Amino acid sequence: MPSTTVLMSLAANIISFSVGLLAYYLSSNLSSKDKRKNVEQIISYLINLILFIWVAKIILQLPLFLSDPIAVLAYPSNAQAFYLALLLLTIQMTYQVKKSGLQLQNLLINAIPVILVASFTYQFIDIVWQNNSLAWGNFILMLLLLLIYLLVKDRIQSAILFLCLTVIWAIGKLILSYALPFTTIFSYMIHPLFFVMIGLIHICIFLFKRKKVSS
Repeated sequence: MPSTTVLMSLAANIISFSVGLLAYYLSSNLSSKDKRKNVEQIISYLINLILFIWVAKIILQLPLFLSDPIAVLAYPSNAQAFYLALLLLTIQMTYQVKKSGLQLQNLLINAIPVILVASFTYQFIDIVWQNNSLAWGNFILMLLLLLIYLLVKDRIQSAILFLCLTVIWAIGKLILSYALPFTTIFSYMIHPLFFVMIGLIHICIFLFKRKKVSS
């Protein structure tokens, strides 16, 4: 039943990100006040992303939603809704950087361990709970990224760490997308071009910032 699938996916996501947030809180060297502030900020944007996914699902299926809203809301969101939601979240963050002084790099750096642990936990749940043998590739990739993060996070600059993890993740997901029938991000089946775009965008942003600093 579609509604059951939605609830199971939601439960897996809630458990995964709860573990990710808890791991960040317990492992961070920041003060309790700063950790609470960062956790609240990350949760706020996660909630916004979820809301944007629902909004995107409605926008993409507006005619059907107007005639039969339950038929739209009961079914899981697709990759197109996920892409649109990410775009909306990016627009929101860009606006807040310019208008509210959002420290985007600080947010992303703090979000790295949360996302890594959450992704690792989600793949573990997918293997154990859903008995999904296709999740092993993603599980190994997230384990590798988590180990890399733990080994080098105190040895290299945060911006370089973020770039390296993003590029390795994009390459790994791209390989998996061709080695497996499909690859996913938190149950969304993602097109390989998405990973190429993410990798190239982050490389271009990093090079632009380095050039700006050196000039």
